[in-house]
Amino acid sequence: MGEPEVAAWSLHSARSPGLPVLAGVVTILIFALDAVTPPNIVVSIFYVAVVLIAARFLQSRGVLLTALGCIVLSAVALFLSPGHRFEPPDLIDLGISAAAIGISAYLAIANKIADRAVRDQARLLDVAHDAMIARDFNDCITYWNAGAEKLYGWSAAEAIGKVSHQLLRTQFPRPLETINEEVIRTTRWEGTLVHTRRDGGKVVVASRWSLQMDDDGQPLATLETNNDITEQERTGAEMKASERKYRTIFETVGVSIWEEDFSGIRAAIDALKAEGVTDLRRYLAEHPEFTRKAVSLIKIHDVNHATLQLFDAETKDDLRSSLNRVFVPGTEPAFVEELITFAEGRRQYSAETVMQSLQGKRLDVLFTITFPPDADQDTALVSIVDITERKRSQEALERTQAQLAHVNRVSALGALVASIGHEVSQPIASILVNAETALRWLNASPPNIERTERTLSAIATDGKRAGEILGRIRAMAKKEPMRRGPVDINEMILEIVELTHTEVQRNGVRLQTHLQRSLPPVLADRTQIQQVLLNFTLNAVEATSGLDHSRRRVLIDATADSHGVAVAVRDSGIGIDEGEVGRLFEPFYTTKPSGMGMGLSICRSIIEAHGGRVRAVPNPDCGATFEFFLPAHDNVHAERRSAHSQ
Repeated sequence: MGEPEVAAWSLHSARSPGLPVLAGVVTILIFALDAVTPPNIVVSIFYVAVVLIAARFLQSRGVLLTALGCIVLSAVALFLSPGHRFEPPDLIDLGISAAAIGISAYLAIANKIADRAVRDQARLLDVAHDAMIARDFNDCITYWNAGAEKLYGWSAAEAIGKVSHQLLRTQFPRPLETINEEVIRTTRWEGTLVHTRRDGGKVVVASRWSLQMDDDGQPLATLETNNDITEQERTGAEMKASERKYRTIFETVGVSIWEEDFSGIRAAIDALKAEGVTDLRRYLAEHPEFTRKAVSLIKIHDVNHATLQLFDAETKDDLRSSLNRVFVPGTEPAFVEELITFAEGRRQYSAETVMQSLQGKRLDVLFTITFPPDADQDTALVSIVDITERKRSQEALERTQAQLAHVNRVSALGALVASIGHEVSQPIASILVNAETALRWLNASPPNIERTERTLSAIATDGKRAGEILGRIRAMAKKEPMRRGPVDINEMILEIVELTHTEVQRNGVRLQTHLQRSLPPVLADRTQIQQVLLNFTLNAVEATSGLDHSRRRVLIDATADSHGVAVAVRDSGIGIDEGEVGRLFEPFYTTKPSGMGMGLSICRSIIEAHGGRVRAVPNPDCGATFEFFLPAHDNVHAERRSAHSQ
């Protein structure tokens, strides 16, 4: 019997409470029979049965005392038996009985010791968390520990004697015959099995089989150890499914995706920090060679199919070699920000930049680099979107808008031709009068030099004034690309007031300004913002031109808050209908009989291109207000820095 079988026998066999009584009755019967029989009949040898019975319920010491008692009773029975003579034959019989009793006691005690060791081992198996099952060569269960009871739900009494694979409805990874052949050949097997619990639930186990042999080397029993890995298998299956899903998305998504290793970059940056470099941005600006070297330190693990198409590559290895093949000098500024993002531990950075395909084709791209928080800290995912066509379309749109804006400005100036002529004619007429006066003072006898100087100074002032007027008109009429810079809104408003002065007076309109002091500068194209304000102002003057003189009022208001500057042009004219408000800035929508409907649409395009917003609202009493908002100069830079840092 193998150890698992002995353990099962020791742990599960019943211990009858009648054993002590049985031992006593047998002892009395043997003693009585031994005492009444002649000495030459060896009856005392049956005390061996008493010792064996006592071994079932006594410890080793009790068994030893029982054996000694039986030997004593054997001697007493010899003394009481009829015809005893204590001759050598009688003593030899007594010695044989004593030897038999002693040997049986020794064997019983040795068996108890071995049985105790097996029970201790079985007890250890019972406290093990793993399910441990012993099966004979017919796969019948001979041992079932507490771990098996907990895992499967059957008690040991219910499981022992059952065919294990039938009880557990085992699902094998291979045919059972193949597995058994391997067990017989190698004495062990390991694999994953699916068992069914008593409640019908499935459990996945990592199973290890160990074949036990008898003394002749023949298969005797199999010890099976099962560890519940249901959750691990479920998690593993979910991870595999997630990995498959990720790979499918990675390969089939229509966006270029790069999986990169930044460990080389980290080592290089750590080396700089060890050398005392604390301001990486400044260091990169002063050492452009480090940036160029860093490009080659990035290892490209993988790219998807969209990347091959975008960069004209035939295989992934064409792009894995080096980023230098797709970088151009124009890529460096964005790459510098990428390095700073990584060094500062930020998770993401996005920017527009320029790259090239392997065939040398220029690519305008929007790229985003992400350092996933749950991945290796040096792993980066880069997505690249081709915006080449979008950039071309945007540039074409901007050219078209610029042309329309230029036409609109020229049209607005055309409406001011008479006013401009009057505005310029005044200083010119003054110049002519002063020039004639200066000649008279010089021709006088004697010449009046002092008055001549004052007159010439007035001529210079009038000439400068005329030149400024023509300069502003030339700037408004010039067709050139957008040039952004800091613009003082208050100063720009005063220029528009001066430019429209004659037109305002001709229409009998009272133009007022309410300007907040110390307005923050805005980052804008001065000419384009002037165009918007000029358009709003002329519309306001026109809206009040047919009213009573007391109602011809226009107010230009400029205020600021923490976000930017708002400029509003309020008039007291005929106003606008609530239903028209939402359509005023649409292209080709106009309320004027001879209007084209492009002026306000162009104004909206200009303001939105500057990151602002425009609106029109009817006033509570009369007239309307046209307003535009522009972010402050500092806020524009802050938003750009924030966008780059994300």
